[in-house]
Amino acid sequence: MEEFEKTLSWQQAAIEAERCLYCYDAPCQAKCPAHVPVPEFIQSIRSGNLHGARTLLQDAHPFIETCGRICPEEAFCQSVCTRSKIDAPLRIRELHRFVTDSSDPSDRMELPEATLGRVAIIGAGPAGLSCARELRVRGFLCDVFEARQVGGVPSQEVSTHRYPLEVEEREIRFLTSAFVANVRPERVTDVKPLVAEYAAVFVATGLPSETDMSIEGTQLAGVHHARELLRAMKSGAISGAGNRVGVIGGGNVAIEVASMLREEDPTRDVMVVYRRGIKELKAFKKEIQEATEIGVTYQFLAIPDKVVGSRHVEGLQVTQTHLCGEDESGRCRFEPLPGSSFIIPLDTVVVAIGQRVDEDVFPGLARSDSGLISAGENMQTSMPGVYAGGDAVHGAQTVVEAVRDGKKAAEQIASFVAGGE
Repeated sequence: MEEFEKTLSWQQAAIEAERCLYCYDAPCQAKCPAHVPVPEFIQSIRSGNLHGARTLLQDAHPFIETCGRICPEEAFCQSVCTRSKIDAPLRIRELHRFVTDSSDPSDRMELPEATLGRVAIIGAGPAGLSCARELRVRGFLCDVFEARQVGGVPSQEVSTHRYPLEVEEREIRFLTSAFVANVRPERVTDVKPLVAEYAAVFVATGLPSETDMSIEGTQLAGVHHARELLRAMKSGAISGAGNRVGVIGGGNVAIEVASMLREEDPTRDVMVVYRRGIKELKAFKKEIQEATEIGVTYQFLAIPDKVVGSRHVEGLQVTQTHLCGEDESGRCRFEPLPGSSFIIPLDTVVVAIGQRVDEDVFPGLARSDSGLISAGENMQTSMPGVYAGGDAVHGAQTVVEAVRDGKKAAEQIASFVAGGE
């Protein structure tokens, strides 16, 4: 599939790099969860040293290929770019992508002898692989346990229009071959046996399960969970969705599955059904824009009441809402309008209202009220020697935030092994 975005040419990258002000305090770098040295890598582009630029990126951030394409720059580095006070913010992510697409990932850093111990990492997504990479650089060996595809959400669920297969395979192959001792295709449900075998354990399982809707009709044929469809389509399978699809939700997963269903069949009507308005959509602006450009439509201010049909989906009954005031988080509250129910004719309904951690795994690890794994500032769980991070602790995050957790966990694990505390 052709990508939505094209990589900058040498000339375009050079012109864009010239716009950088090389701020002393670099707000872009401070805003990046992985603390990528933005001014330094842009200066390397400016001087024509792409190897140096890649080294700077790679030292700071294991998932540079991935984030060069799907990092939400409007929420991080570019949101605070000083250049925006003059004309427009630097296209930092696009310069980042230019470096990764124009240089060779096989230039590996020199690794020390692995003498400091063996660590078990549960989950081979961005948090888990980032932790493995940082630990290997420090002199540890890591065994990674992953029952699904290595790479996590980007590899399993992001459209090839945004994250091409060849880019994904190049990055995952590099990370696993250079920094992981063994990838073990196993589902781990209890950390206690690993604690006895390894110097430390890092839990980075993400949010493998999906939140269900408590409305009538979800048992009908034609009702799907979003991430199941995403994984199927990313693996090359046909979704089996009909001609009129309603996607319930307003986050990145909802927009992603709506886009992929529309890409799969451009004649298919795909509508996102959301209880608030367009300004309240939680998905990133760029993804919303791309979805809209390929023909995804929206039904805002609508609460699903029930899925209509006898055996198969025939429609979705919704009630219109209006926005009023703010809730505790500062988001607009919504209230139903009495007597405003109507039915949207559909033959497929996709539920994309959130993800959750499996509740029947990891006995002995304390949980928060929402079911997430509890971890302190040092990322240690309630069990000594067991650390946790990423979505399993914080809820749904971006790739770069998961990378930050993986790096921090590696630092804490190294300290724990060295001092035993």
